[in-house]
Amino acid sequence: MTHQRTSDRWQVLVVGAGNAGLCAGIAALQAGARGVAVVDSAPLRLRGGNSALTKSMRFSWDDRAFVGTLLRDPDRHRLDEILAGWSGYGEEQYLHDWLGVSGERVDRPLIESIIRRSNSATAWMREFGQRWEPRSNPLPGDVPVVFEGGGQGLQSRNFAEFERLGGTVHHDNTVTHIERDARGGYLVQGSGEALPLHCDALVLASGGFEGNPQKRERHLGDRWRDVKLRGVPFNDGAPLEAALALGADTAGNWTKCHATPQGVGLPDHVLPGQMHQSHGLARYAHTLGIVVNRDGRRFFDESAGFSNLTYVSLGQKIMDQPGKIAFQVFDRRVLDTDALPAGYLSDPAAVTVRSLDEGARRFGIDAERLTAEVDRLNTAPAGAVRAHRRLDSPPFLFVPVVSGLTFTYGGLSVTPNAEVRGGGEPMGGLYAAGVIVGGLYDEGYPAGTGLMAGAVLGRAAGSSAAAHALRAVRSA
Repeated sequence: MTHQRTSDRWQVLVVGAGNAGLCAGIAALQAGARGVAVVDSAPLRLRGGNSALTKSMRFSWDDRAFVGTLLRDPDRHRLDEILAGWSGYGEEQYLHDWLGVSGERVDRPLIESIIRRSNSATAWMREFGQRWEPRSNPLPGDVPVVFEGGGQGLQSRNFAEFERLGGTVHHDNTVTHIERDARGGYLVQGSGEALPLHCDALVLASGGFEGNPQKRERHLGDRWRDVKLRGVPFNDGAPLEAALALGADTAGNWTKCHATPQGVGLPDHVLPGQMHQSHGLARYAHTLGIVVNRDGRRFFDESAGFSNLTYVSLGQKIMDQPGKIAFQVFDRRVLDTDALPAGYLSDPAAVTVRSLDEGARRFGIDAERLTAEVDRLNTAPAGAVRAHRRLDSPPFLFVPVVSGLTFTYGGLSVTPNAEVRGGGEPMGGLYAAGVIVGGLYDEGYPAGTGLMAGAVLGRAAGSSAAAHALRAVRSA
């Protein structure tokens, strides 16, 4: 439900109602703030943001019993089955995975601080009602548990807890301008019936600029102006630009983004409530076959690592290929197993053929070059190519894939306490969490870290904002 507007001034105001923003609002209320509101650009019927379309949050753990506490039914034998092959996921391994794919232009101290708090943040979310369930049909390396009901379940429980604690939600309100007010807080302006609003402390959790074609073109390059969104269309970067105009520092790589391989049926954007359709379009099983472009050439090392650590690198590279399209190819070795997710086999654009030449003709791929690529793989010395990537057993499955942009990497510079920096120093009373934060990724992306970073920094932002607001009240 939404509440009627009750005040023009709030102790804590949060911009953005994704997981990061709602975690900030919940933490602020838990820390003693009494006037906490969230403003969000989406209408009520489409609330939830990109968080409602995901399902996975990567956290560290070294105790199997801890994972059991996250499940609604922590049966020991079932837990043994879920965690088969897992002895834990320590902070060192977490950091290794993150830095191994993220690239150079990242804020390592910030990443380390997020990882250190990932276990406690997960326990905190469990305490206010979040629940997890076993991941169905996991690919090698996947995080073994996901949110019960996926992102839709996550966000429903986040909204319920925030409103239960007394928080107010203003939907259909877009923030475009931020300035300091006479009382040392912030004046937030924009479009929508609730705005303008004043607050003692402000948390920005409104995503990046992925939903704005002009900003994509300006920062990411011409080829990204027209791209399908694997997410909601509401994140246009206006609050981010408002913070920069106020003097906030930038962080991260503004020329890169999170993009993943998707079925060609991906729509121009995805809306909350379409989580299952979105998951069905994911094409992350590239490690089981090969990926080629229309020239019949491989342009990506499918064996570079687990798919949940390499899928974003593949999504980025697809945008550089002829026609911005690629083709994942598998043979009978894979088709005779249950390894491929159901979306592959039900994709109306995919074809099963008796020869590589036939598949190449169906999709306009250079057949001669494709055959040469496959011959090179099939004749490579033993051990040079993973056995499951040899393509010598017909029939062959050809699956066309495009890139789906999820979020942008460039954003605001923050401290581990989620304080926004300006001129290298914290800007009093201004905090940020979620995708609007820069410095977490440069190249690739380890699956599940986005929700985790949002939860950790959202919790920190809300607690810090509440403390700042309460000090402001006492000194008034």
